[in-house]
Amino acid sequence: MPNKPRTLDECMTALTEVLSPEDQVDFLKASANDLIMYHHDLGRWIRNNWGLWEPDAEKSPLLKHMKELGFIHPDDMSQAIITEFWNRMNNQPSELEKDIEKSVKYWKEIKNGS
Repeated sequence: MPNKPRTLDECMTALTEVLSPEDQVDFLKASANDLIMYHHDLGRWIRNNWGLWEPDAEKSPLLKHMKELGFIHPDDMSQAIITEFWNRMNNQPSELEKDIEKSVKYWKEIKNGS
């Protein structure tokens, strides 16, 4: 893929190009509860290849976009991308707002030592 995605919508298109048809079928068959199993392979690939670990968000349009949406940590960003892709493939409603709220709450508690 020549260009890294810059937005969540571009990630959806990019994933259809990155994942083989067989992988897409397997992904489609997974349950929502099974999506966490993609965190260490597909999620790591997203974080590493799409610039989510970039220390300067200005150098990674996707990181900047995800932070503007409200995400704090690259792990949460990549998992939200995976979840959104699954939801769209399965014609399910987006859970993005819920994912953002969950991420913000978690990192706020970590910061406050709760």
